[in-house]
Amino acid sequence: MQPPALTITLPQMLAFRLERQHLLAPATDAMIAAGSLIGAQAQVHSAGILQLRARSLTGADDAAMTRSLMGDRTLVKLWAHRSTLHLMPAADLPMVLGVRRLRTAAYLNWYTKEGLSPDQVDRLIEAIVDALALGPHSRMDLSRRLVPTLGEWARPWLEHSWGGVIKLACALGHLCHGPGPGSGGEMAAGDAETGLREARFVRLDRWLPGGAPVPMAGPAAVTALLRRYLAAFGPAGPADFRKFTGLQAEPIRDAFACLAPELVPVEWGRGRGFILGEDVPALIAAAPPPGHISVLPLFDPWLLAHQDTSPYVEDRHRPAIYRTAGWISPVVLRQGRVVAHWSHRRVGGMQTGKTAPRPGWQVVLTPLEKVYKKELPAIRQGLRRLSGGLPVVLADI
Repeated sequence: MQPPALTITLPQMLAFRLERQHLLAPATDAMIAAGSLIGAQAQVHSAGILQLRARSLTGADDAAMTRSLMGDRTLVKLWAHRSTLHLMPAADLPMVLGVRRLRTAAYLNWYTKEGLSPDQVDRLIEAIVDALALGPHSRMDLSRRLVPTLGEWARPWLEHSWGGVIKLACALGHLCHGPGPGSGGEMAAGDAETGLREARFVRLDRWLPGGAPVPMAGPAAVTALLRRYLAAFGPAGPADFRKFTGLQAEPIRDAFACLAPELVPVEWGRGRGFILGEDVPALIAAAPPPGHISVLPLFDPWLLAHQDTSPYVEDRHRPAIYRTAGWISPVVLRQGRVVAHWSHRRVGGMQTGKTAPRPGWQVVLTPLEKVYKKELPAIRQGLRRLSGGLPVVLADI
């Protein structure tokens, strides 16, 4: 029998998520933040880095991120939740790849509808894996190498902007994103800020120091992911977890059933969800500092992890945040709720105080609700954290 629902307030629920996502107190380093988020969303490469900067004291500057991605490779870039690119802790790959393999049938169905046979898929994946044994390749590199042998039918599935068959090869654990086009296996100058200019792929078994991870069995992987999800993004329900993962209903339902003995139902206003029983004391005690401000970048997981976004974005503001072509605006939160969005451009030679001119950010803040003058120092501080310590000039509002 399910226990009675725990009734909490909306501020309690948001405060719990703020704390678990390191937005009340930053994590000591970026890898801890990446683990708590179960990866940083990196469709725009720099956005993933900024998500980690927003949540950590150290380890998210350009040099440290390059070391993590290209040096010790404790951080891996690959397609993960919702089939979108993430910066993922290598330690989480057994779980993540176990979940991703459940998408195999969906990929094959897509290919079949577009006229690509299962045999052709197998031939393509085998050829891709063999080619990557020779070193990093971009989509166009693979196309130039493989199309003359396989035939023209292979070209669109190698050059496809959404990943084509390369995406399935990633889900099966064969490959991940590797070094950018710079020399020596490093990112080219400025790639950490502007995003990798051309994705290049590497064999996962040769890229990771310990070799390719062994994926967990699918049901166990989804259950493990659900436990991690609720610890950081809970309270939440099946529809929220489905939005976060992009999975079909059946594995979501099975994971909730498997975790049922550990779950406590929660109600807040019109909202319903579940929390892990071990997290109930923290949820009850959750309370953000009055007027707490968070500054978040593009595609932030705070805005991507739930089907019902009304607890943190008023419906009338959704068009300004959830934009066309899947773009998610950078935002300012007050106690977890969106009160503004912002944009920036990087400029050179900014003069601040008595210091010599140096590159910096010019930021335009667009309030959706009243933003108070007393909140501007906290907003500037958050923007400066995201900029990596560069000067920030905030336009008058």
